[in-house]
Amino acid sequence: MSEQEPLHPLNVTFLLHAAELLDGDPQVDDYGPLYAAVARVNARAMERDIYGSLYLKAATLLHTLAKLPCLEHSNEAFAWHATEAYLALNAHALDYPPKAAVALVRDTAVGALGVARIARQLRDWTAT
Repeated sequence: MSEQEPLHPLNVTFLLHAAELLDGDPQVDDYGPLYAAVARVNARAMERDIYGSLYLKAATLLHTLAKLPCLEHSNEAFAWHATEAYLALNAHALDYPPKAAVALVRDTAVGALGVARIARQLRDWTAT
């Protein structure tokens, strides 16, 4: 399957909306990680995307949000749900065991997983 540009590029408004949908509607404590996540996902060098596939972009989003908490609570849930919603919005719905998703986010948050490994797992969980 060839990769294509996301149908819906990531922006801070999307992330804020994703945060509003979490239980308890946590407030943003630090906007920096939101802007950092958007900048990192959309980063380009020499006229090319640094993260060249939708899965790498989604993995970068998860990696950034899991490692840089920005909400008053529910940061790991936010990282996962924002990533899942970003993929779904771009026509790549996931089908995954919930406990495995929790482990993926926790392993990411503690630095045990990098972007490439996260991207492979997200690709493996893509519903067919």
